Amino acid sequence: MEKIGEVIHVFRENKGMSQAELSDGILSKAQLSKFERNLTQISADKLLALLERLHVTFAEFGNALAIKENLYEQAILEDITKAIVNNNGGQAALVEDRAEAHFKKHSGKYNRLILIMVKAMIADMNGESLSKADVSFLADYLFNVDGWTRFELLLFGNTLSVMPLVTVNQLARELASQVNEALEIHQNLQLNISLLYNVIILNLTAKDLKTARLFLRVMKNSHIEDNMMAERFLITLAEALCAYCEEPSPENKERVEKIVEIQKTLGSTSFFVAFKRQAEMFINETTT
Repeated sequence: MEKIGEVIHVFRENKGMSQAELSDGILSKAQLSKFERNLTQISADKLLALLERLHVTFAEFGNALAIKENLYEQAILEDITKAIVNNNGGQAALVEDRAEAHFKKHSGKYNRLILIMVKAMIADMNGESLSKADVSFLADYLFNVDGWTRFELLLFGNTLSVMPLVTVNQLARELASQVNEALEIHQNLQLNISLLYNVIILNLTAKDLKTARLFLRVMKNSHIEDNMMAERFLITLAEALCAYCEEPSPENKERVEKIVEIQKTLGSTSFFVAFKRQAEMFINETTT
């Protein structure tokens, strides 16, 4: 809630009101100025009085506040993703500095989690691990949050590769318990399936076939719609990779390769290339 004052400032500017006009009889002009710059807080009664004078409903205000929060999250994620894809360590460091500065200015749990997510993505790029303090804070949040939303799914997805596998599996079990609850939110269900696939890959890489198959069953029992071809592809590929790990025969190898080839028909060359490389690396590691 660090940006409440900033949102009030935007509404005031859009309404063409001065600070003196908005604050008159509610609070001092100096106090409003500090509030708009997030240097101080005001009581709920005064906030409601400001909204009434601005002719803004509480629902409109809440929506504007959420949008402002999402804009920061979206910008940071877009910039760090671009840096990671281009393997640009310098650019990634600049994004981390920006997230660090934002957290120091607005030191809330939400902004710390975004900073941890940025650190995790950079650590993954550099083949490093996340600090114990960051893992502890992140896991504590994900275990205790009341219902995962898109934010928690993105948070887990962008950090699971640099967390201890035991923690990843514990969190994935929490995720699995919510898979079918995501049915009504199509994008969240897509994220769930993608995350479970990545958890399976981590367990297969660690040669823990039993745990990998546990999460494969969760994927297969999910209510995937007929038109969700990408998700069906991931489930089939995960199943084929499990079979190959159990028995690295030429037949199972061929099955993995054929399933990857199907990705060509799903309309995404980049996905095909990514899965092809992943499958080749997986088969080579298993063979050796």
